[in-house]
Amino acid sequence: MTSAALLELVRSGRVHPLRPLGAPSTLAQREVLASEGEALLKAVSSLLPLAAPTQLMLDTPGLVDEVQRELSLGRGLGFTRLDVVCPSGAPTQFQLLEVQAGDPSAMGWHDALAEVFGTPPTLMPAHRRALEALTPGRRIAFVVAKDSIVESDHRLLAEHYGKHGWHSVVCDPRELSFDGASLLARGEPVDAVFRDALDELFTGEFTPGGMALLAAAQANAVVVMNPFAAALADDKALLEPLSTPGRWSPELARVLEAHVPCTRVVRERRVDWEGREVDLPDFVRSAREQLVLKPVDGYGGFGITVGPFVTAAAWDTALAEALRKPNRYVAQRYHPLPREQVTLLEGTQEEAFVVHSLWFTPELTGAFTRASLQPVVNVHQGGGLAPVSFGPPFS
Repeated sequence: MTSAALLELVRSGRVHPLRPLGAPSTLAQREVLASEGEALLKAVSSLLPLAAPTQLMLDTPGLVDEVQRELSLGRGLGFTRLDVVCPSGAPTQFQLLEVQAGDPSAMGWHDALAEVFGTPPTLMPAHRRALEALTPGRRIAFVVAKDSIVESDHRLLAEHYGKHGWHSVVCDPRELSFDGASLLARGEPVDAVFRDALDELFTGEFTPGGMALLAAAQANAVVVMNPFAAALADDKALLEPLSTPGRWSPELARVLEAHVPCTRVVRERRVDWEGREVDLPDFVRSAREQLVLKPVDGYGGFGITVGPFVTAAAWDTALAEALRKPNRYVAQRYHPLPREQVTLLEGTQEEAFVVHSLWFTPELTGAFTRASLQPVVNVHQGGGLAPVSFGPPFS
């Protein structure tokens, strides 16, 4: 029955273009994952006022000021996803790959799959309750570019909100306007916005709609989830201070040392894992099998080079690209991804690389598994997704 329902969900287009896995997975030790994850987010939040604005923020009039205002109000993070490596049989020894706070996606997909598999749909209810705590209004726009890969995810969220008393609309950024008192989505006033990526709001043809949203937020005419400031947390350069224990209290340093792989921004000279100053290019070149190279502002698994899975020549090419763009790449210590038997959509099983995503609001709300035959595991790269069940159900 589950297989038939899953295939029907896929054929309906409601999770397009996601390729679901054919069965849910489980994680143990929810309480430890929750407490350690919340400590990580506490550290991330403390770094946001020190983070450099992105170029997009600098290029958009008024956006940096709004980011600073949000931070002053304590609204740095909203609904946040930690992408982690959970060693098989020891999930509490997880290693942080990256923070997804600017525009975390797949909440709708997760819950649609959870319903098919008979597990609690936790993420959309938690998202809605978090937003209900910020505004008494019940009119919301889900702002996502038409034909975006995550458009169907936003539509599932809108459907959920509609079932719980909200008036919801899915709209393209170009369909936003501000009349000085209300933000309008397709001509209708809204109280709240759940947005996709900032570059879908403030570049090219999207800019007028993005500026309308910004003006409405500055006028306190609308609540935006996630806040614009959350995009600062996606900068992988923050993994360098997170993996420098000496700057933290002993209690927080313990958590960070346990869960944040040593990460250094790529530039000509930097300290290595043991704190010695080295010629960084030589160090990175010689340590290929221990490292991963990532763009600091990358997404979707694009631009990532996993040292143990490429030739020395390919590694040199990736390093040369990183050196052409100083401070725009990080070298992160590689932690082997678990390889597990996963059930595919068709019901067959295959061994695949597996990573997990933990969701916080800031409490641990839910999780999902992603799996791929390739060492860069991402839905954008063709990876599959399945909900995770663990601990008591979220109520």
